[in-house]
Amino acid sequence: GIGFVIIVALCAVIAVASVTGFLYFRTTPYYSLYMFKKAIVNRDAPVVLKYLDTDSILDDMARNAVARMERKEPPRNRFEEHMQKAGNDLVRQLLPQLKKQMGDALTQFLLSYDNPELFKDLRRATVFAFTADVKGDTADIRQRGKDTVSFKMRKAPEGHWRIVWINPEQFKIFK
Repeated sequence: GIGFVIIVALCAVIAVASVTGFLYFRTTPYYSLYMFKKAIVNRDAPVVLKYLDTDSILDDMARNAVARMERKEPPRNRFEEHMQKAGNDLVRQLLPQLKKQMGDALTQFLLSYDNPELFKDLRRATVFAFTADVKGDTADIRQRGKDTVSFKMRKAPEGHWRIVWINPEQFKIFK
């Protein structure tokens, strides 16, 4: 009867809304962050590198290190410390080599890093602990309740989002 038709129509509307919602979610920075987190937990380096633009990150880190060197400011993290020891000209020469090696280094790090506590915490972490301020093809990502941008993402031509900048303050954990 009519009740059956209403139930079927309602189910169809719910199904269409669910599929539409999921397809939309896949285009957001949150979905890319979720896939990035999952790849780290699974130690899947090629997928990690899909969501992490190491070239952009290294360019920015080198630019910052050189700028801080020129202003005679102390290094904020180990990377800047090494860059300052190397010196301005050497940094510019080393950068292409560093970029080439970054993927391999990250792969080795993921495969050899052994901190079960960190991986357990990462497994439990939710991407919704972040807020994404999306402006066109870029997004500023902050921890909920914090004013400071933790990292920036840019939408790739393929549709997923990639981390292109990481706040240098975040690297203090590696000191």
